[in-house]
Amino acid sequence: MLRKFLDWQLSLTEKGKPLHKLRYLIEAGDNFLYEPPNRTKTGPQIRDAVDIKRWMVLVVVALIPCILWAIWNTGLQKMVYSSGDFRLMDEYIRSRGSFAEYFAFVGKDGRFVDILMLGLFAFIPVVLVTYVVGGAVEGLFAVVRGHPISEGFLVTGILYALILPPTMPYWMVAVGIAMGVFFAKELFGGSGMNIMNPALTARAFLFFTFPGKMTGNVWVGTNPTVVRESLLLMNQDAGREAVDGYTQATKLGIFNSAGEVQRVHVDAITANELGTDVGSMEAIQQKFAEWSASHDSSATLGSLSGEQLQNFVTSTTSDGGLGLSSGVYEDAVHFAQLQAGVGDHSNWNLFFGDRLGSMGEVSPFCCLLGAIFLLWVGIGSWRVMLSVMIGAYLTALGFEWVPKLLGADGGAWNAAMMGFPAYKHLLLGGLAFGTVFMATDPVSSPDMLSAKWIYGIFIGIVAIVIRVINPAFPEGVMLAILLANVFAPLFDYYAALGYRKRRVKRVRRAAA
Repeated sequence: MLRKFLDWQLSLTEKGKPLHKLRYLIEAGDNFLYEPPNRTKTGPQIRDAVDIKRWMVLVVVALIPCILWAIWNTGLQKMVYSSGDFRLMDEYIRSRGSFAEYFAFVGKDGRFVDILMLGLFAFIPVVLVTYVVGGAVEGLFAVVRGHPISEGFLVTGILYALILPPTMPYWMVAVGIAMGVFFAKELFGGSGMNIMNPALTARAFLFFTFPGKMTGNVWVGTNPTVVRESLLLMNQDAGREAVDGYTQATKLGIFNSAGEVQRVHVDAITANELGTDVGSMEAIQQKFAEWSASHDSSATLGSLSGEQLQNFVTSTTSDGGLGLSSGVYEDAVHFAQLQAGVGDHSNWNLFFGDRLGSMGEVSPFCCLLGAIFLLWVGIGSWRVMLSVMIGAYLTALGFEWVPKLLGADGGAWNAAMMGFPAYKHLLLGGLAFGTVFMATDPVSSPDMLSAKWIYGIFIGIVAIVIRVINPAFPEGVMLAILLANVFAPLFDYYAALGYRKRRVKRVRRAAA
């Protein structure tokens, strides 16, 4: 019956019929439910199970773990952070220590139902707005230009929704996807002609047009005002101060907030709180000897009280302290906890995605599952994925070790962000999601195999450089991929030149 109805619709769009101009718009529904109604009448004929529709559907399948985690994590964070109950927050924080405690927390009193409902109400409207508005823009251009609607928007729409914070107003979601489809796709001729990823372009448009809605404390719940009031109430009831208070800062936000915090500050806090060995211990001991002689001779490094530690770290260097501004001491403490993996900053929490961030990009584990599926079906490029990670890791490793080798006192007075463990960069922000689902876009990435390596390494380097050096951007993955998209044809060009030169040399050697 459905097939007959669709055939009747298509019959109304034949040449000379009243709906002829809307043929490609109506064909889109047929393509989505079945297959393109066109039949090849002249050669060559190629039989292949993988067409554009199936290709895009497989990418959506690979995104299912990220989609499910976006719903779950968004709902869980909203339930906890909007509750205004510090006891619930404490219970949640304690549950992050093991899987058993985590599942006990979310299963208590049927909380998982509330979590799922809150997540669905946060995520599904964004997806619907994206598909309706973005689909309307694509449909408009299809009617005007007289060409079919590509199934590519099936992936673009869900990717766009996954890389947005949950607090985005729906009208901004609509404006962003409309501008992304128009400027990054239709302006260049439609699907297959775009030089930049449309979903990332839409996000970049929002980032620079509405920065207040894309940065700051926008990563939890659906209403920032409600969450802010909830946190104030929780901190007040629990008697928490700024240093150990409840916060809605993301892990990447904690990393980026340490602009003037130096390695020696973080090491001093880490050594005292955790009793672990640190690289700048010699410089710390030297300054502590001066500070204790003039301030508190009974103080012992490694067992300082919170007040003594803060006094030592924030005293001026002329007084024997470490010279950190008192206004950023809180940032230094949080950065030290993140770097050392204390509490909910553990590597496992970062890997599985129990944290704040854009709805679908917080879980490297889910991204890894998607990457395995894409590689298994032969769609994703392992060269791009691997080269992005190599470029990012080696760049982060360079920031970690080169200042230590070249700086004074073993790099003790270098910026703390430069000494951040290289492997943790791979777990922060949207690097994993961008590597698997954005950098591998077949349209905006290179075609030559050698160019894919250059392209991926370029993305990894630029992403970490922006993240560490440029304080204006808390994350560099989006800009790195868009910049690499622009250079992709150039990478292909020189890769092709290199291939031709090598081939000419082989022919000449064979002829000789």
